[in-house]
Amino acid sequence: MALSGCFVIPLVDGRSPFDDPFGASNGDIERALPAIDDALAAIDPGADWQIDTYKGSENCEGECGLHVTVRISPTGAASSSSVPASLLQEVLEAAVPAAEEERVDVEVNGGSVEYGADDAEILAAAEQLFGRIPESGIRNDSYSVELGYRGNDAEIMAYTRDNSDVLADMGLG
Repeated sequence: MALSGCFVIPLVDGRSPFDDPFGASNGDIERALPAIDDALAAIDPGADWQIDTYKGSENCEGECGLHVTVRISPTGAASSSSVPASLLQEVLEAAVPAAEEERVDVEVNGGSVEYGADDAEILAAAEQLFGRIPESGIRNDSYSVELGYRGNDAEIMAYTRDNSDVLADMGLG
């Protein structure tokens, strides 16, 4: 049985055969990471926070929906696990244009650098920037703000692979 090109393209790239054959490839993400890191390097998160980037993906029986993930984590000095809205805005204002230029999607979320530690929460910061986030989230063609699986946190996805001026759509640019 011959495999169709729609299944072969992702397989050749080491992704799930169910991934979008025209979505971001592993090579796209590897090329985008340094550019997004460079854009984020201009931010001084202070002693309480650190910003990390890595290859993110959804799991549809393997890697799919590849994107760059930006994680904002508290350091040992952090007195709170709530990310300040000003830091979240700075991260979005740096990462989103860099991701647009590289033609990859970018996700921003809170996390922790230590296994088992409490994750940083960005829900309050996201609501300061985007208004109240309903249970169904905020979704449009250029970005989404989704509540976490427990409903007490949020993650922001900018669909910068196929869209331009995403910051303006977010009300930030």
